[in-house]
Parts: sequence; structure tokens; C-alpha cells
Amino acid sequence: GKMSDDAIRLGSVSRRYGTGEGAVTALAEVSLAFARGTFTAVMGPSGSGKSTLLQCAAGLDRPTSGSVVVGGTELTELGETRLTLLRRDRIGFVFQAFNLLPSLTAEQNVALPLRLAGRRPARARVREVLEQVGLGERARHRPTEMSGGQQQRVALA
Repeated sequence: GKMSDDAIRLGSVSRRYGTGEGAVTALAEVSLAFARGTFTAVMGPSGSGKSTLLQCAAGLDRPTSGSVVVGGTELTELGETRLTLLRRDRIGFVFQAFNLLPSLTAEQNVALPLRLAGRRPARARVREVLEQVGLGERARHRPTEMSGGQQQRVALA
């Protein structure tokens, strides 16, 4: 399809860690496209490069060579600041393990990453993102009081 049909496109992406004889190739010339509005399962044995692939595709890790295009923007040409803004605005991960802290409420779990980054999130904004995932009324609930799907939506928020 057209370039714009792809949410993410990787072109000959390689990622090597280390140099010389101790170098490890995590990705070797990987080219693929993820069409907009589709779901893709990335499967393979431990150590096969799944996490590296996703991190390069999301701009969390820079490929050693090759190109990564997200929504028409070539990530490999961006400086750190622009890359951070793009990640914040356009990229989200849903993890298999939701990484919610059981002792914290939904709103405290949502606020935690911001607090760790030294920011003070406004309670209204935290409520707003919980509303966006349909969990406004669950803001004060702990993970054990929520279904797996609800926990996943808190992680997404």
C-alpha cells in the first residue's frame, strides 16, 4: 500500500550491541511494515530480538543501521528532544504484565511514572486519563479490586 497506510515501517533495521568479537547482533536487516488499525503478534524464543524490535520500532532504542518510520516521520533523523515528544504523543505500550503496584490505587498507579520523572501530576489530569479508558469511577480502587481488563486499562492510562 501507500506509505501513509503504515503506522510503522522498518527498513533494513539492524541492531548490534558491543564491538569486535564480543558483539551481539540482536536484529539483522529486518524490514517490515505494520498497517494502520491492525494488531500484530511478535513471537519467538527468548533472546530472538522481540524486545529489541519493539524498542527500535517505538523509538526507545536506536538501530545501528536502517530506517524506522512512524506515521510518516523518520525516527533515525530526530534528535533526542523531538524523539521524546513523538514517543510521548504517538506511542504507547500495553505490557503483558501490567506492572501495577498492588498497594496503590488506580490513580496513584497512573501518577507514579510522572512522580518518578520528578513531575507533579494534577489530580484532574489523572482522572481525565482514567475517564478516557472508561475507569473514572475506579480511580480509588486497588488492582486486586479490578478485573484483568480493567488493570490493563489502568496500565494503558
